[in-house]
Amino acid sequence: MSNITTCPYCKETVKKTSVDRFQPCPECGYKSARVGSETNSYLIIDSQLPDLISKYGELQQSDEGSVIVIDRRIGQNPVAGNERRR
Repeated sequence: MSNITTCPYCKETVKKTSVDRFQPCPECGYKSARVGSETNSYLIIDSQLPDLISKYGELQQSDEGSVIVIDRRIGQNPVAGNERRR
């Protein structure tokens, strides 16, 4: 898989270490990853996006060949102490 991709948010062509790693875009800073093949892929998007629900809907319409998944891992949010493992 190539490490050149188009950011789903800012639409810039960017180079990432790997497109299947959940990393921030060097242009806009929001995280995404694309996993799978051309015909059967998942686009994982950042739950920290402003206006997340609206952006989710836009991505569903513009990227019909992919299943859009929102990354909701609690570990990406800063939570201290025992509450980190809720």
